[in-house]
This record gives sequence, C-alpha cells and structure tokens, in this order.
Amino acid sequence: MATEFVDLLPGIAALADPARRSDLTEVAALVGLSPSRAQRVITRTIGESPKRYERRTAVELGAILLMASDARVIDVAFAVGFQSHENFSRAFAAQFGENPAAWRKPRRGALTLAEARLAQSTSRCHTLYRRPLRRSQPRKGASMSYDITTRDVEPIPVLYQSRRVDRETVGEALGECLPAVFGFVMENALAPAGHPFVRYTNMTNAFFEIDAGIPLVEAATDAPPADSGIIRGELPGGMVAVTVHQGPYEGLSEAYAALERWAEASAEFTAAGAPWEVYLTDPGEVPDPADWMTEVFLPVTAS
Repeated sequence: MATEFVDLLPGIAALADPARRSDLTEVAALVGLSPSRAQRVITRTIGESPKRYERRTAVELGAILLMASDARVIDVAFAVGFQSHENFSRAFAAQFGENPAAWRKPRRGALTLAEARLAQSTSRCHTLYRRPLRRSQPRKGASMSYDITTRDVEPIPVLYQSRRVDRETVGEALGECLPAVFGFVMENALAPAGHPFVRYTNMTNAFFEIDAGIPLVEAATDAPPADSGIIRGELPGGMVAVTVHQGPYEGLSEAYAALERWAEASAEFTAAGAPWEVYLTDPGEVPDPADWMTEVFLPVTAS
C-alpha cells in the first residue's frame, strides 16, 4: 500500500465504520418522529434516502482514495466498507459512469494528501467535496435559449465565505469555500435548506467578488468564529427573475447575459441587486456536463 493510502486510512475507516452510522430508529426517537416519518424528512432534506446516502458517500470516499493514493481497487473497496471488489465496482460505475480503474487513470494524483484529508472530512456533506470546474468565457458558437420567469421569494438564511477572485480562479475559490462552510454546518448540527449557492456581489472586467455558501432551514444562532472566515447572512427576499442553465459551468455567463437583456427590455421590471446561482446537479452523480443544471437568480423591482 502507498504511504498516502496508509495515512488516509484512519480517517476513511472512521467515516466508513458502520458503528458511526446512526440507526434510523434512534434518530427518529431523538426528534420525536416515527422511523417512516424521519426517513421522509431526511429524504426531502438531502434529496435521497438514508440508505442511498450511505452508499453514495461510501463510494465517494473510495473516489478520494483512488485519486490520492496508489492503493489497489480491492483495498479501496474494503477500506470504505464494501464486502467485495465486484460490489464496489458496480456501485462506483453506477455513480461515476465508469469502473474505478478507468475513472482513476486521468485523475491519479489529482488530490494531495492535505486535500484528500479535507475531502474525506467533508465527503458526507451532500454534493460538496468535488472541485467545481474552472470557469472560462463560453466557447465561440455556443449558445442556448433561456426561459425567464419571475417569482416572489422569501429571504433565506445562509452561511458563506467571501472571496475576491479573477475569472480564472473562481472554481478554485469555490473548492475552498464550499467544503469549509459545509463542514461548519455539519459540525454544528445545522440543517441545510437546499443546494449550495454563489452570489456575485460585484463584477468588473478583472475581478469577481463572491459569496459562496449554504442555505439553512433556520438562521445560525451563534456567530461563527472570526478565524473561520464564515459569515452569517441571507439571500434576499422579494421579486426575482429566474432562469435555468443546462450545460457546463463555462457557459453560465450566457444565462446572466440573458437575464440582463431581459431586464433591459422589460417594461415591468428593473434589475435591482446582486445575482446568484444555485447548483441543482451533483456532477458526481451526473457525469456528463451537458446535463448539469444551474438555476440563476436576478433580483428585480417593479419599474
């Protein structure tokens, strides 16, 4: 076994240990619900059943080991709690679109040991340990049409980190902010209210100022430690124009441009605040970027 694999094993084993997995009956009793009701609440909150969640996160732990070490696939399978190479390979292919060996080839060494430790510590957070792809300008000729609707939304409490980045390092910044925020959410037993978001508070030709974080069911009562860089806030309520971008993140600027053109041409509404995007699709479960869905919001006010 490679040294890095051995170094990672204690954390992987702790996360994969069946003894750490909360029994649904016990969880339900803690909050005064029946097991069936608890299962429905969990499924509605995280978007999948507890059983599927456990299986998915075990496969994700395996993916971390495959990227960060030279361990054999069978060793990875046993380390994350599978009983056989075959069961792990089938589950991995169903989740990532190809078998572990083929998936690993172009990604071997993609995570350093430190990054792998961060990834394993947050991999039980829904969707968030993966690095978002680097943003770039849309490819020439790439274009899609956007259906734009308006809706009245309630303010949503959030936790987030802020960054000032250039266009080429947005993905890198999100790869730092989102796992850090979700790790804090999990450690403090806060309830996520949906998918991760990024809000663009200021955009110039050279830089973006972004807030990247997690929406919450209820606002955090205690302020995060100052040295965490995590901030309490909210996504604003009120009228918003909304569209959905389907495809790679590189093309998201088209969705923003479509919203801006819509607001400019509208006789009813005027753009009135910083836009944000919400990632509806987990790239780990939907391998083809052409199928990724991102919802984009632009605050507006009546003209």
